[in-house]
Amino acid sequence: MSKTLVLFLSIIGSFLIASCEPMNDAQEGIPLSCFDGFKDGDEIGVDCGGSCDSVCPIYENPIGGEIIWRTVLKTGMTYTLTKPLIIREQSLLEIQAGVTIKVVPHIGAYIAIAQGGQLLCHGNAQQPIVFESLNQNAAPGEWAGIIALGKARTNYPTPQMTSVGSYLYGGLEDYGNSIKLNYVSIKDAGETIHQVDQPALGLYAVGYNSSIDQVEISNCKGAAINVVGGTPDLRKLYIHHTGKGIVSTAGWRGSIDEVYFSQIQSNPILFDNPVDQLTEPRAEVTMDSISFIGPTSTAVISLLTKGAILSFTNGYMDRVATFISVDQSSKELISLHQIHVSSVEFVNPSSTFSLLYPKDLDTGFITEGTTNGAGVTSELPAWASWIN
Repeated sequence: MSKTLVLFLSIIGSFLIASCEPMNDAQEGIPLSCFDGFKDGDEIGVDCGGSCDSVCPIYENPIGGEIIWRTVLKTGMTYTLTKPLIIREQSLLEIQAGVTIKVVPHIGAYIAIAQGGQLLCHGNAQQPIVFESLNQNAAPGEWAGIIALGKARTNYPTPQMTSVGSYLYGGLEDYGNSIKLNYVSIKDAGETIHQVDQPALGLYAVGYNSSIDQVEISNCKGAAINVVGGTPDLRKLYIHHTGKGIVSTAGWRGSIDEVYFSQIQSNPILFDNPVDQLTEPRAEVTMDSISFIGPTSTAVISLLTKGAILSFTNGYMDRVATFISVDQSSKELISLHQIHVSSVEFVNPSSTFSLLYPKDLDTGFITEGTTNGAGVTSELPAWASWIN
């Protein structure tokens, strides 16, 4: 073998040996999960603690775990949610005006109000309450939102449990008051847990004495609000840049008043029911003063699995392809005169616009007219002036 070939093979061998060695001593033996941007394995935080080499950061006013009895978050303070926070039965979390709660991203963090617990958010126009990711330039879906578990009726035959946290919800108490959100912004929610994008706000069997009034939901990966049965009323909402809008299942009976939608990817308003669980009560919702600024990939209102009894008044629809879509099982709502639509205006409709899908259905229950919707046509409503 020539000296030149021996030298060449020696160089190649040295290169291969070097390439198999760790880049530095600090990385030797550290799991690859320590570099994936998620809290997994035995990590204490995201890519820190446990088997990871890096030390977890110290967070400002950390909160998490359980609320037993009463906790108050003080005006003007910033807190950091570092893990799931559960408000237990007969316990209260009170959040004063001007509080900001920043959430450590991608750790499955959320706030849950167990049956019999309460979350009271006392924001105002000058000092709203903000829930958002700790990341300065957050992407949609960095935490799992707020979950309220009530004792109101659903059209499941028995109380159910959530897939996240396994919390019980449902019962016979339609008057519950488990959650109060006034002048609140919820941002960056919708984290994927158990292969499902979580809602920014989940209302499970919540009662009518709860208050959802003056709330912004934005930059969310899943639904802005998921209403599962119960009797809550929703009022003065600004929902924008979300995967879905308001998704209702399992027999919600309530109202939606003064809601402004924009930049919703699909299903701005969706009514559905659990398959093979169509017991009483029947979903029945009144909608008044709704603005939708499109486009979106689906109908503005979609009715699935026998949908819901609806009354819709004063709607302003901009850049809409389909207004209402019904599946086969929901067609009876039209024939039984259980859907009423009056004073709805369509501006800049798409070239394939239809009031109703399937197109062969009678649209006589829809009355068009000039309206302002939730605000002044396409302009953001005056009541949303507190939103930055």
